[in-house]
Amino acid sequence: MSLSNALSYLTVFPIPFKKHLPLNRSVHFFPLVGAGMGSLLVLAFLAFQAILPGWLACAATVALLEGMTGGIHLRAVAELLDGRRTFPGSGFAPKPEYHWRGIAAAVLVYFVKVNGLAHMRPDWQLFAVLLAPILGRSSQALGIIFSKHRLETSRGPKDPAVRRRQKRALFFTAALLCCMGLFPWKAAAILTVGYFLSVVSAYRLLNRRMDGLTVQTLGAVAEFAEAGFIATCSALS
Repeated sequence: MSLSNALSYLTVFPIPFKKHLPLNRSVHFFPLVGAGMGSLLVLAFLAFQAILPGWLACAATVALLEGMTGGIHLRAVAELLDGRRTFPGSGFAPKPEYHWRGIAAAVLVYFVKVNGLAHMRPDWQLFAVLLAPILGRSSQALGIIFSKHRLETSRGPKDPAVRRRQKRALFFTAALLCCMGLFPWKAAAILTVGYFLSVVSAYRLLNRRMDGLTVQTLGAVAEFAEAGFIATCSALS
């Protein structure tokens, strides 16, 4: 099933990746996987708040978010800064090698999320925790749909099944972005516009630098989208 590929690619669940099914056949599940992750994260955040001080509860929640992905998106940030690249569908290189720039970038992204969540209005925190994984996974779906990459095996007409899945992915993304309505309308408008501007500009810049879409680009843009969203929520609140 294409759902198993989406879960295998986006989460830490030990589900074998079916290489005979291209990743772009799973793209419509990406926003839904993000919604599931966000729902679990809300429950975890409430539990952490009950037993931990505020900043530690936020740190544990962000750590759980990263743990749900097996840390692959922070790894993508580190490898992106170190100049490494692999292409979608092939996964990461088998032996990770990190340098100080990549490690510093991953740590910085983590602390931006934690501090943004900790200094946010308390009544906005649950909304941010719910939406951050949705925006991260949706950004990956948008990257696969609109970027030039090596998932395309021919220059002929696109597979009709892939086209249908891409339309579903856009519909699910748009429907889940309605959750922005949980915020006051002015804040929701700023957050939505900021999200799309940051995702589009990040993909345009990184795809140009990396000669097409890479695994590192997908993971890093997801991290940047989540961190930027949380930081903007904190600033607006």
